[in-house]
Amino acid sequence: MSSAPQNVNISYRRSGRARYLRISVKPDGAVVVTVPKRAAIAEAEAFVRSKGAWIQKHLAKLQTRQAVVNEQPELSDAELNTAQEDLFARLAVFSERYELPYNRAAFRCQKTKWGSCSSRDNISLNINMVYLPRHLQDYLLLHELCHIRHKNHSKDFWALLDCYCGGKAKQYAKELRNQGMKIRR
Repeated sequence: MSSAPQNVNISYRRSGRARYLRISVKPDGAVVVTVPKRAAIAEAEAFVRSKGAWIQKHLAKLQTRQAVVNEQPELSDAELNTAQEDLFARLAVFSERYELPYNRAAFRCQKTKWGSCSSRDNISLNINMVYLPRHLQDYLLLHELCHIRHKNHSKDFWALLDCYCGGKAKQYAKELRNQGMKIRR
């Protein structure tokens, strides 16, 4: 049995909707334990102790991502606007090339998601995309465009995305998981 991680901010949150104990590691390094209404806090604490290695592994991944973020240059507002315009232009090119029309696109300052595509085909892109290598930017643009045709992550979705990414969709998805996000204004 593992022991609870040392020097880690762990909070316990009761939930009437939760059916099981759940641990999540937040982008700021906080560890949140969701506790079902009828579970005892002692049970939750024992659960945390048993998952100490898992928690440490995820905190280490978070530190690796943060190191990548710290290497990213600061961009002026003008540089940021230019980068956003470039991404919008590339999104439009991909949309036309692959016949995946979207309604509109916007940038958002999100903490955990790189992008999303709504049921109305509105695409939201994370402003942090400007710090990614070009091939990962293209992967994300194509990923959201593929949701125009497939609103889920089914085999058909991944096959379409893989076709547009030259057979490297899963490789790019894995590489993207090691990228961190700056929290901007």
